[in-house]
Amino acid sequence: MPTIFIDGKEYHAEKGQRIIQIADGINCGGVEQVDIPRFCYHPALSVAGNCRMCLVEVGTPKIDPATKQPVLDESGNPVIAWIPKPLTACSTEISDGMHVRTHHTSQMVREAQKGVLEFILINHPLDCPTCDQAGECPLQQTTYKYGPEGSRYEFEKVHKPKRQAWGKKITFDAERCINCTRCVRFYDEYTKTHELEIVQRGWNNYPYPPEPERLDENPYAMNVIDLCPVGALTSTDHRFKARVWEMSATDTIAINDARCSNIVLWVRDNRVMRITPRYNPQVNGYFISDETRLNYRWINDNRANGPRIKENGKQIPTTWSNATAKAAELIKRYKPEEVFVMASAKAPLEVNYLAKAFAFDILKTPNLDFIEHYSGEDDHLLIRADKTPNKAGCELLGIQSQGISTDDLSEAIKLGKIKCVVCIEDELSTLLSLDTLLKLDALIVLPYNTSETTENADVVLPAATFAEIIGTYINFEGVVQLARPAKALKSQNRELMKEMALSRLDKHATQFDRWSNEENKIDAKPSWEILQDLAAHFGATWHYNSAREIFTELSQRVPALNGLDYKKLGKQGMKIEKVQGGSSVVA
Repeated sequence: MPTIFIDGKEYHAEKGQRIIQIADGINCGGVEQVDIPRFCYHPALSVAGNCRMCLVEVGTPKIDPATKQPVLDESGNPVIAWIPKPLTACSTEISDGMHVRTHHTSQMVREAQKGVLEFILINHPLDCPTCDQAGECPLQQTTYKYGPEGSRYEFEKVHKPKRQAWGKKITFDAERCINCTRCVRFYDEYTKTHELEIVQRGWNNYPYPPEPERLDENPYAMNVIDLCPVGALTSTDHRFKARVWEMSATDTIAINDARCSNIVLWVRDNRVMRITPRYNPQVNGYFISDETRLNYRWINDNRANGPRIKENGKQIPTTWSNATAKAAELIKRYKPEEVFVMASAKAPLEVNYLAKAFAFDILKTPNLDFIEHYSGEDDHLLIRADKTPNKAGCELLGIQSQGISTDDLSEAIKLGKIKCVVCIEDELSTLLSLDTLLKLDALIVLPYNTSETTENADVVLPAATFAEIIGTYINFEGVVQLARPAKALKSQNRELMKEMALSRLDKHATQFDRWSNEENKIDAKPSWEILQDLAAHFGATWHYNSAREIFTELSQRVPALNGLDYKKLGKQGMKIEKVQGGSSVVA
């Protein structure tokens, strides 16, 4: 195993690694990382070595030709023969005994990096105040840390195309581009679709797609926005809508398909403004699909807001206690076998755990199932045809009808075998027609959004989305992960929720601020709370104060989850052996 020294510290590496990988702590046993600035290098892409920002001094121990042994100085330390010119850390492969000096210990490297930045900034427009990338721009941050204090260039800058639409999803500003080629390499190496190429020559070159509209067909096209180390590539959807310092950033997971990609939810004034990828090597790597990235509007808009009950054929707002009492009253009218409880592969494990207990142990109904949602096909990268995030979780809990199945539900309703349906965090209209829904005697729903189903429901008990709760999901590969709250519900205070990230505005806001809108807080509850309130009307004595308590019990009763807790899951999750079949539930 090769040993190298960076700024005097010893690192054990693997053969074939490059200096920048050692500095980033890759396969080095958790040693202290060394900050080496870079623009063109990305660990998921090939090495280009064209930005020259990761320059380092490299040397090896001097060998005595006669003895073939290292030459030692007066202190007994090996004398290092330093290469006269700096090398790029991204492309230089390590060798045993190599010594490296970064900008932390080398004046030559500091001066070289400062010169590189001065050249990069010669033609870069000074539009940071209006650039969407400001506040999270690697060029901006690197210039502050390592760049010159000013520019010696007093002539007119080179002008290139600005505000070009690369299809409907990406806006390109060529003047900001520093030709790192990350975007070109992404389409060549990751998606292998080759939409980009470098056009023009010399100082006038920049990346450009020969057919910009083709990028709309690429389901991963928007990843180049995150890869871009400057503000050259920006999201057309998010452009000029919010500055990074105005938003909170919450590490969570996506629930638009069975992969459960790791994402960051960016929230301003309790509205999700955008979604960006979060690195997880066992789930999605560095990237996410565009479908995942743009799947946030439903969290903000058209939400079911406040409990409602139907009286005299019309839905009216009511209190939570009245709504749960009405729901319990309706369910009690029917025999257990006439009630169908629809769990949800979109809901977390904690909700489905109580849904199973509510159906089998409280209502004694044999009818419990969940809806499977499929669309399109699996691709060779990240996209899954299964559009539910927790199908594996439902299967692990043994959620399966012992009476009438989901497939037979429509026919059972028409024949009068099922008279009451309780639907948890799913949309029945994807399974049942409106005519079939109207044949039900009682319909109780726990929805995210308003729909044809909620408009015809007898009781509406709005459920919190994955962006407003903490809960566990198991993806199709058996990775158990945590969704964390990014938005506050009407009954919550952001500052009191330790799992919720806070923006600068959140930390210093008051109810009198003009930018703050209390209407953005939805009157909803986590479904496990609603189910617990419902169960109390049937004599159940559940006393869960948090989802964490439910998961603790769940992990004790389901063998595959034994020993897990929220702390162990952390932000990367843990892989388990997928076990299908029943597990005991709450008595």
